[in-house]
Amino acid sequence: MWTLDHRVRVFVFQFVGREPRYLLLRQKPRAEWPLGPVIGTVAVDEHLDDAVYREVAAETGLRRAEQLVDLSEPSKELFGDTGLVEWPFAFHVAGGTDRPAEVQPGPMVGEWAWMGFEEAFQRVEARRDRDVLIRLQLRFAA
Repeated sequence: MWTLDHRVRVFVFQFVGREPRYLLLRQKPRAEWPLGPVIGTVAVDEHLDDAVYREVAAETGLRRAEQLVDLSEPSKELFGDTGLVEWPFAFHVAGGTDRPAEVQPGPMVGEWAWMGFEEAFQRVEARRDRDVLIRLQLRFAA
């Protein structure tokens, strides 16, 4: 039987002063996971936006978004009889400030850090995540 799973990949960001800062996470066990966005499954009959809010709250403790950005370029992969569709989103943390929001990492988060674009781009390993960072940064420059 063929199955199709859906996940969200959410870049959490906040403007600190005039510059966006990106929140990158590493799941536990740390040695096995690259640094990247919030990643979570989409339940059957769950709206993508609801999955984004649920996963961001569970992994970061952040609940209020000023804006949720659907980046509308899902990636699709096949692994034998299983397909995976990943939906990229950006979660703009509500409230401008001079320092990043306080994160309360969930039990599966082994490491986290707020970073500027340059550092985030260098530290993210997955090409699709680098592409999303570039698209987000270009939105802010426009």
